[in-house]
Parts: sequence; C-alpha cells; structure tokens
Amino acid sequence: MSILQLCNNTVPNSGINASQRCAVLYSREQYGNVFMVSNLINQIRDWHAADEHQKIVDEILKIPEAERSYELTSLLARAYNNLEEYETALKLLDTIKYASRGDDLWHFRRGYACFNLGLDEEAGREFSRVLELNPEDDDARVLLQICLNRLGYEDDSPVEDPQQQVLADLHEYIIEDNVIKNNCIYIPKWDIRITPQVEELQEEIVVLNYYAECSSWDRGLFECSVGLGTNQKTAFTMAEGQFIFAMMSGIRYMMENTDPEEVISHFNSKEHRWKLYKGDIVGAGETPESSGISEFWNVLKYGIISRLGNQKIAYVKVYVAKRGEEIIGECRINDVVSKELSEVVMRMAEDWEMEIDTFGSKKQFFFLVQDGETYEAYPHSEEDLKDATVKALRLFEECHTQEDYDNYIDILTAKIGDRCLAEEMYLFIPEMCAEAAFPTLNYAETLFINQNGETEVYKAQMASYYIMQKTLYDMLSAGQFSQDAFATCACSSSIYNLVKSAKEKEETLENSVFPLVISFEVSNQYRLR
Repeated sequence: MSILQLCNNTVPNSGINASQRCAVLYSREQYGNVFMVSNLINQIRDWHAADEHQKIVDEILKIPEAERSYELTSLLARAYNNLEEYETALKLLDTIKYASRGDDLWHFRRGYACFNLGLDEEAGREFSRVLELNPEDDDARVLLQICLNRLGYEDDSPVEDPQQQVLADLHEYIIEDNVIKNNCIYIPKWDIRITPQVEELQEEIVVLNYYAECSSWDRGLFECSVGLGTNQKTAFTMAEGQFIFAMMSGIRYMMENTDPEEVISHFNSKEHRWKLYKGDIVGAGETPESSGISEFWNVLKYGIISRLGNQKIAYVKVYVAKRGEEIIGECRINDVVSKELSEVVMRMAEDWEMEIDTFGSKKQFFFLVQDGETYEAYPHSEEDLKDATVKALRLFEECHTQEDYDNYIDILTAKIGDRCLAEEMYLFIPEMCAEAAFPTLNYAETLFINQNGETEVYKAQMASYYIMQKTLYDMLSAGQFSQDAFATCACSSSIYNLVKSAKEKEETLENSVFPLVISFEVSNQYRLR
C-alpha cells in the first residue's frame, strides 16, 4: 500500500485526531452539565477535561449494565469516542436510541463515531439532526460540511479555480463570522486576515500556504499544509483540515483566552510572564493513541521556554511523521526550525508501535502571549527590520576600504536611526553569509554577547536575528546581493577563519558533534533586545 493510500484510509481524509476531538467535545458540556448532579458525574467531568478517558470507562464499567442510566451510557460512549474505539461507542449509543429523541448530544456522539469510521452518509444525517435540534452548534456544521465535501469529491475532475476554492472552503469551515475580502478571509470579531496561497497543485498532492495577520499581534503567522488524496479535491480537503483543526484551533483559543496556562521565562536578566494556549493535536494515518493535549508540551516545554525572548506573541509548530523505520520531525518557533527540539520530537516517534509500511503523523501548535506588564515593545516592526537589513546589505556592497568598514556602524546608524541594530547587523551579517557559504557545518542555536563578560542567548530570543537572516537569504536567492560583497562578508567571518584553519591542518568540521558557537564583542552602548 502506498503512502497516498495509507493517508487516504485514515480518519478518513479529515485531518482530525483524538486530542482535537476531545476539544471539539469540550464546548458541548454546556448542554449536559445541568444533569450532572451526582459526585460520579462531576468526577467524570473532571476526568474528561483532563483527557483521562480510560478512567471514565473503568469507573462506569464498575456499574452493572442494567443499572446504568441513559446519561452514564452516553458519557461512556463519549469516552470510547475519545479513546478512538468508535465501533464500541456506536454500539453503546444504539442501545439507548429509544431514549435519545431530542438529544443533540446523542446525535453528535453517534455522528462522530460514524464520521471516524468512514460512514460519511450516516454521519452527515446525524450532524444534520444536531443542527435541527441546535442550530448554533458550529462544530456539527463544520463536520457536516466535511462529510458533504467528501461524499461529493469522488470524481477525478481537477479543481477549476484552486485559489477561489480554498477561499470558499475557508469561508465555510471557519465557524466565526467571516467574509471573503481582497483574496483573504477577514474575521471582524478578532480583526484577523487569513490569506491562503496555493503553493503546489498536482493530481493527488496539494500544498497550501496560510498567512495570518492581526492588528494586536507583533508578527504575522505562517503555516504550510500538505494534503494527500485520491484526487485534487480530497487532497484539498485534507490540507484545509490540517489548517482548520490544528493552527486555527490554537488561534481561536488564544483570541478567546480559553484555558490559558501561566508560563515564566527569563531573558536579558528579566522575567517574562506568558499565557500559553495549546492547539488541538491533528493526526493522520495510523496515529498512535495520544496521551492528551499536553503530549508534546510536557516533553518540549523547557526547551521552548528557554528560547523565548521579549516577543509580544510567539507560536510553535510541532510535526512528526513515521513510516516504518523512517521518521521525520520538526519543531519550529516563529517558523524557524530548532534542530535540537526537532531531534527531541523525532525521538518521541521512535516509541510509536506501528505495523511495517504504515504511516502516521501528528501536528500541533502552541501560542504564547506575553503579559503586558513584562513586555517591552520592540521599536521596529518586521517590515522595518527587513528594510533596515536591505540598507545594511547595500552598505556592505559600498565598502571597499578598511576605512569604509571602520565607519560602517556610524553610517548605518545614520541611515536606520538605531545604533544597537546597526551594531548587530555589522556583527551578524558576515557570520550569516558564512553559514550560507558552508551550509553543511553544525551551527549552534545560541551565540555569546561579550560585554564586560559573556552572556549566552538563543538566536530565537533576539528580535532581529532571524528576520535579518531570512532577508539576507531571500536577497541571495533573488540575486539582489552582489557576489563580491557576499564573498567579502563571508571571508571576514569567524566561521570562515575556523574553516580555513581546519583546512590548513587537513582537518574537517563537517562531522563535528559540537556545534559552532560564535562570541560577539559589543560596545558599551549596545543593548540586548
């Protein structure tokens, strides 16, 4: 069986997994809580919120079947749904069908089991009934639309207008009121604009890019979703589901301030307080049972927290996939890959028990919003930093003598109005050029700032570093930075001197297990930000 077939035979083609499904169900407790008066049901509610669904099953099974109430049986079925035992859940729900009239929760839970068993027609009928009983149920509306899409996407005809298709689908799937405006989705409630872009389109593969912006954020968000299907239409549904149920769920929790956790980090000798929001875990293929919404966070939290600087918001993407013995995984912080944390993610998948040649993957987003009392606004936007980097590169192109380099920081300061930033660009850009010239070397995620003593910081903590690097690489790719200036910068770097020294000694740095860490001498006027 091919990877495409394996992906298409899961969940199926929905991009939803157990942890996400738990979150979908949380919002439904408002309808059932009025009946939860016993200690047992209160305990079940707590276990459900903590993703401890097996405890719910074990406790309810202690009660003889004949003595279980309608409500307890329905809650037992919900627990089995969240444990991905859909057939058991379906059988249980059918035993109380006689008493289910008018209960939208019963219809949702039954539809949910059918949905994950691939019974789209039956699931669609159940979700339609939910909406008849409760027209405000947005979760049922989204899942019904997915069922309808899958049932109607059996033909192999190509998508006529891919860009308009993804816009129309997003407009339908996003449960908040939204409008299509200037080729983007605008959500007035949060003042958010989501711009989708069709990056790649083949018969069975779709790659969609999503750019999200909000007036209350200090950075834009980016996500790339890949969909694999039997045809373009099912591939579209897969890629769109990945965005809707992974990134969009996290954005929703952040904007609605839903169940935040308090996080404290330290940067530049200062304490920074954050609210953490965990998006839903989205699985595809033969995904192992999730240990809960905190599965990745519990393993990665210290590494992520140590990489937080003074951002207003930060977002983290975790993705891991396994097929046989082959594992790929990555952890991105503000869309920059952390090699160290990616290796941690990959090690997590080594313990996945899967049959040979089966495929499974998981994806999750974390969003962190800094407390206004500890956040110090950075004086430049992303666009400001990009423009300043372009000016810095152009100035390097104009340097031909030692005097030019000696005056570089003063001249750039006059151009961009920020001496600290000018100093960073003078120091960092040559090393970034060297990294581009020697991409096979092992570079550290940290650097040292030497100012009356060394301070080690993660590059991700610095507001300017990765925006500066991306702008440089974009200009190199587009041929907008001269090769002479690039070579001169690279040859003036500490990295080049290390490579040159190793070559003279007939040694190599490529296979070194120790990453290269650079120490930068800064002036007394410099301020780490």
